[in-house]
Amino acid sequence: MKILNVIDHILDKDSGNVVLSQKKISQSNLEVSKYVEKVIDKFENSEYVELDLSRVPMLEQFWNGREEFQQLTEKFALDYFEAIKANEKIPGGDLLFFNVELDDLGPVIGIAKLDYTKRYIHNVEYDEDVLVNNIIQNNSILPSPGQGVKNMILIDAKKVKIREQQYTGESGKWLMSRDFLEVKAIPSKVSTNVKQIKKSIQKISEKYDDADDFVITSKTQQAIHDSLETDGVIDNDYIADVVFEQKEDAKAEFKDQLSKKAIDPVVTVPNINYFEKKYERQKIKLDNGIEINIPISLLKNRDAIEFETNPDGSNSVVIKNVGSLKNNF
Repeated sequence: MKILNVIDHILDKDSGNVVLSQKKISQSNLEVSKYVEKVIDKFENSEYVELDLSRVPMLEQFWNGREEFQQLTEKFALDYFEAIKANEKIPGGDLLFFNVELDDLGPVIGIAKLDYTKRYIHNVEYDEDVLVNNIIQNNSILPSPGQGVKNMILIDAKKVKIREQQYTGESGKWLMSRDFLEVKAIPSKVSTNVKQIKKSIQKISEKYDDADDFVITSKTQQAIHDSLETDGVIDNDYIADVVFEQKEDAKAEFKDQLSKKAIDPVVTVPNINYFEKKYERQKIKLDNGIEINIPISLLKNRDAIEFETNPDGSNSVVIKNVGSLKNNF
């Protein structure tokens, strides 16, 4: 990664002021370079929505005028502060702007809202010339890059990636994409679509299928994972075929429910690696307190694990062919 510009503006909601940096941070500041790199890496390994750049005129102007990077960041910071200052639920913070060249993506502009958090720190004070080490609360601590950033944008020549948090207060709900960037019809998050897909399958399976909830959930997750791995999308026709098999009425009702919920037959997934990893394992909780974390590839392999129904109606889980045991204490 090559850093071209990093500029940090302070949005001080307590005082009602924006403190604009008049100069970029020095490229020789290795700590800032590491911070930016980790923020980008954390973002790329999280869930975000993706839009064509042309759908966000404010950011398209930012990209096209990036030769005037300093001035653009100042205007953005002032406009952003004006948009959030009346919402009591949105904390103050820094707006971090960076213009970088990534090895795999080329030139990228990033905008990260670094929300302040409260932490206790030590403070050296003097009481009548006597040194006292005190503990005080600092209300302007920036998040560590490992935490991830709740509101962040990455812009390249064609696409915009957005990760954002919704704030709800007395003034209503506020979303950066809708209420500041003025994006029309922001795409649903993939995880939101998956949640709706699972709910629809569970509801329909109760009507058309004799299998228990565990079997249906397992088949659904397996189908989602296989669709992602094979085609890089969530193909709901494929999921219906796997889960409902020959039950054509169930398949038709499933597709009808998704249509009513405005979920496309094929759900585009902007971050394949994140979701493949998310769904590659299934966590099973037994009512006796035991939890099992199983790779999805082994779930139907009876040489590795088998689920049995006992004569008394209880279930047993048999784990087979284990070469060694390791206690991760």
